[in-house]
Amino acid sequence: MMKLLIILSVAEFQNEVRAMMTRNKVSIYSETEMYGFKAEDHQPDIRSWFSQPDKGIYSTLFFSFQTEATVKQILEDVRTFNETQEENAENPLHAYQIDVEAFA
Repeated sequence: MMKLLIILSVAEFQNEVRAMMTRNKVSIYSETEMYGFKAEDHQPDIRSWFSQPDKGIYSTLFFSFQTEATVKQILEDVRTFNETQEENAENPLHAYQIDVEAFA
């Protein structure tokens, strides 16, 4: 069964995620840049359309459809990576596996 792999990474760890994809022979994946906010750190003034730029975090969303075995290995790689990043504990990689129930 196919799985949807989703990985969220702060900008500084993009290359590590790309390396995980390469090591696990993921030949096709997508990535998109995002600018995210932590709700407890940022309460925007809704009267102003533009929020304060110093409160956001640049990050990347990676996604790919893969076999269960490949996703399982990448999830394990993410766990291992996060365990070695004590100084960056506030911004670990986040990875998710979602079942693909049907496709055409």
